[in-house]
Amino acid sequence: MNLETIIREANIKDVKSIAKVNLDTWKTTYSNIISQDYLNSLSYGKYEIIWEKILFNLKKTSYFYVAEEKNGKIIGFAWAGLERGSQTKEIGELYAIYVLKRYQRKGIGKALFSSIFKNFYEKNIKSVIVWILKINIYRKFYESLQGKYYKEKREKIGDKNYNLIAYRWDNMDILKEILGI
Repeated sequence: MNLETIIREANIKDVKSIAKVNLDTWKTTYSNIISQDYLNSLSYGKYEIIWEKILFNLKKTSYFYVAEEKNGKIIGFAWAGLERGSQTKEIGELYAIYVLKRYQRKGIGKALFSSIFKNFYEKNIKSVIVWILKINIYRKFYESLQGKYYKEKREKIGDKNYNLIAYRWDNMDILKEILGI
């Protein structure tokens, strides 16, 4: 990771920057995957409202980190907590991880993932999952961290249904070793 980048806990003042990273990343990542009309309908203001609500209501069981350049510019973020819809408190879920395109492949995503993972490990979470569009080329990131295929589901984005795939890590000690923690 670039030595000029720090990973820190997000706060409510980061909302505008998080919304910008989220929307800009969606537009570069999904430009040939998701309908352009849908992508054009997204707005920074809409995302600011969403992220403000999430940050304002963070629970003790969820974690939110930003990657920030030395000059204060936020270039990525990760948000996670207990698996949504699960009855157990032993499965964690990476809800979102985004890094601006020009900062990808520099170790920032891995550093954000490591920060989230440390919290899960300390809370004795037994396994972690993440959902990603099946046709998203960035699946390789999770595969490089030895995420294993877990299951699939369909989700509507805009006016079209897409296949999502879940990756899962069941051996937290191996993941700790992979991340170098």
